[in-house]
Amino acid sequence: MVKPLITREMRERARRAPNSWLHVTDPGHDGTSTEAVIGRYLVDSQGEITDQYVPNPRYRAREVVFENELESVMYLVHRGHADKAELVNAVLAAELVLPADPSREPRRHLVVRGDVVDVFASERARPPDWPPHWHLFRGVELAVVLDAQERPATVLLTAQGGVQFEIPGEVLVDGLRDVITMG
Repeated sequence: MVKPLITREMRERARRAPNSWLHVTDPGHDGTSTEAVIGRYLVDSQGEITDQYVPNPRYRAREVVFENELESVMYLVHRGHADKAELVNAVLAAELVLPADPSREPRRHLVVRGDVVDVFASERARPPDWPPHWHLFRGVELAVVLDAQERPATVLLTAQGGVQFEIPGEVLVDGLRDVITMG
């Protein structure tokens, strides 16, 4: 059994609720029914998520129409049916949607918020209320641009339905290097 990945948002929720259980819900579900809870992690007295995880036997995955293979892998990882290495490989192989600065050359820059680069797994995952300037990157191109950055950045990858993963930029760069050395 692969456990759902722990996100920054989950860590923040755990810090506010020490000595409790942190429920992991499937964002593909509407509401918070028992069937929407994938499982739960134990939170210690310091508000840290422990390795103790209990899957929910009543969980029922909701059918989601995926835009592409990356979104499919993201949901599999979120539900605990795939691991982060598979996610990194899927990101490297995917076409990604990123915010663009219209005053700069397309596909040669990243729009960074602090240390975060927003990346969307598909056009449908893109927020409708964001600025209208976007550009497409292949995952390998994103890794190359991240490697050339002066400061490290974290990729905040979002799919339809709000499934999100934080991937340190160096993890994507290392994944690309692994692919190159294997090929």
